[in-house]
Amino acid sequence: MSTDDEKREALARNMHRLATEGMDAATEAAIQILADPKAPSQARSATINAVFRSQGLFDRKDDPDDEKEPHEMTAAELNRAVKDLTRSLNRARDSKGDDGGVFD
Repeated sequence: MSTDDEKREALARNMHRLATEGMDAATEAAIQILADPKAPSQARSATINAVFRSQGLFDRKDDPDDEKEPHEMTAAELNRAVKDLTRSLNRARDSKGDDGGVFD
């Protein structure tokens, strides 16, 4: 067996373990941290952030119109989407890379 084949097999084997055993262990650890009232606030905050992000809650849009594809939109919805995108583009262009973050 060549070294490349061994590397591919090791990668596949370990990716499978991470997807199964690792996911189980990470989930259990997250639940333990969140359930522990004595856990440091930073650990709890980071865990909440990770859990919400893994569940897609940060990318979620509650407005059903936002989830439509352009071919599914009415003329009014298309006009609103174009205006929103234009406004976002102008804001990005005007900010010149300064998004107002802490490190800017």
